[in-house]
Amino acid sequence: MESLGVHIPPQSVAIIALVAVLYIVVITAFGGYFARFNSTINDFFYSGNRFAWWLPTASMVATGIGSYSFLKYSEQGYRTGMSSSLTYMNDWFIVPFFIFGWLPIVYFSRVKSIPEYFEKRFNKLARYISMVIILAYMFFYIGYNLYTIGVAFEGMFGVPQKYSVPLVALFLGVYVTFGGQTAVIFTDLFQGIMLYLAGGIAIIAGLSVLGGLGEFWSWLPVSHRLPFVHLTDNPKFNTAGLFWGEALAGSIAYTFMNQGFIMRYLTIKSVNECRKAAFFNILVTLPLSAIVVGGVGWIAKALITKQAALGGPLPGIGMIEITNTFHTFIIVCWETVKHNPWIFGFVVAALMAALMSTIDTFINACAAIGIYDLYKPLVNPHASDEHYLKAARWASAIATVIGLFLVVLFHGQKQSLMSLHYKGIMIIIPSIVTTIFLGAFWSRFNSVAACTSMIVGSLVTVFTVYFPDMIAPLSKFVGGPVNGEYIYMRALFGMVLTGTIGVIVTLFTSPAPKKKVKGLTIDTLKEAIIKYKGGEPHFEVGEKLRRLNVKINNKLDIDQVAVSSANMDRLKAQEGDMIYVEDSRWWLGGLRSHHVKVVEDKSLSDGDVSMSDSTFKEAYLLEGRPVTLEKIF
Repeated sequence: MESLGVHIPPQSVAIIALVAVLYIVVITAFGGYFARFNSTINDFFYSGNRFAWWLPTASMVATGIGSYSFLKYSEQGYRTGMSSSLTYMNDWFIVPFFIFGWLPIVYFSRVKSIPEYFEKRFNKLARYISMVIILAYMFFYIGYNLYTIGVAFEGMFGVPQKYSVPLVALFLGVYVTFGGQTAVIFTDLFQGIMLYLAGGIAIIAGLSVLGGLGEFWSWLPVSHRLPFVHLTDNPKFNTAGLFWGEALAGSIAYTFMNQGFIMRYLTIKSVNECRKAAFFNILVTLPLSAIVVGGVGWIAKALITKQAALGGPLPGIGMIEITNTFHTFIIVCWETVKHNPWIFGFVVAALMAALMSTIDTFINACAAIGIYDLYKPLVNPHASDEHYLKAARWASAIATVIGLFLVVLFHGQKQSLMSLHYKGIMIIIPSIVTTIFLGAFWSRFNSVAACTSMIVGSLVTVFTVYFPDMIAPLSKFVGGPVNGEYIYMRALFGMVLTGTIGVIVTLFTSPAPKKKVKGLTIDTLKEAIIKYKGGEPHFEVGEKLRRLNVKINNKLDIDQVAVSSANMDRLKAQEGDMIYVEDSRWWLGGLRSHHVKVVEDKSLSDGDVSMSDSTFKEAYLLEGRPVTLEKIF
């Protein structure tokens, strides 16, 4: 413990452990309550596509901040300063492609997984090639998160990873296996608040010790204040390489092929609401998250600089020694909260929240692929929803176990957490993100080109680990490799190679049949919307009808509601249009809601809406509670 630069007395360890255990109990009970909203397999994985934009968006805070985030970005912030925030703030250039292209394609095509899109757009072989790559990507993140929480526990308590990681994995596996997506979203909402509070506490405590913002800025070296430090000259961390690796490949991967991230958007009630979520995520959530996870690293550098200038510890705290930069966040936080075990216990609980909120998303996503791409199409295609729910829970448990075994890949690595992260991820993602882009935005791109580019692109990118000089021609402007490794530029190499292969093969083979691409490319979105609705869409915007009383009419079809003639006019709706009905309490975020088709009933009063008992139960509505109606299209 002393060698790590932090010593936590046994009595404080007991209090910290108590706080962490209390957190586990609370979050398990919280998630257990929302597990009751899983009556179908669609509920388990996609929450019935019922939520308002702000609820999944708030939960994305916790998904984007993993246990590795506090450790990795505080370590990088300590080493290179505010440029560490770039990894959270370089997604802007892909936003138009996502919100106007990929997102509506996936949403309206009703695919349940990214591999399923590959089969619809290309063929079955493309589906299973993409499935292997996407599962490798998600299992990497599960293993990496478990590894980093093991690093944190070892740094704080001296508990070896071989004990702490299996215990954490066991808890997570049980929690996700029974909770499903709705429980994940609501617990992540709670955990996102915790993460921001914990990061804020750590930053405020550090600023207090330093003497305020002015002191912090004056003691922070000039090189650490710059947004573009080491533009090209430092192969361990350079802005140019970071863009080509993290922004171009990493951000596209996280946004376009991350099954867990896509599933969050598919829980939202409409594409327009999804777009609100995407804009808020880019403009608010990611910049704020960059400060929360990197701020302690910046403060650490200012503290060390001031401490060196004074020739001893700062008033009120002990001497800070960062011998292992993995533990920058832990060391600085423990010292600046002045060894208060209750406050530090809350921070430890937040680290666990960060771990849970990222891994639960990936476990749920791996289980979705396991059910929709393996079990359902290949093993048991005609089972009941109840059967698939049981299978989904088994798939969640299996995904947890596989992720646990992958921790072995990271154990004993000596490089920084940042380098370790990119070294692995940049091998996996280049071929598939390039293929997704070509498939979504180029109708001529065909199945032969897709399969060839993914296979050859992936294999050659793996070969660069053993023959790194293959990357050298694309890396002239970013300095040399680190121990023979081009940490960031491998992604650019893989994408250029995959794109070149894809274009060449496409031009020398027959174009994709028009029937095959209908509704699955940017230029055929209208067909996707027609198919999604089951009829011609009507985009005229009406008003929301609030606080309507529900009347049960079992003569109506399931997933159908009836309103008065006046209310049809107010909704600007025609018979058969898609309507969203929800409990009128906005703060539920759509927890009790459903998508239905609307019909006119001239006998109804303007204050009523009628539906069958089955539709009422499917929407999780409550007797005596008024509802709100909104036209989707």
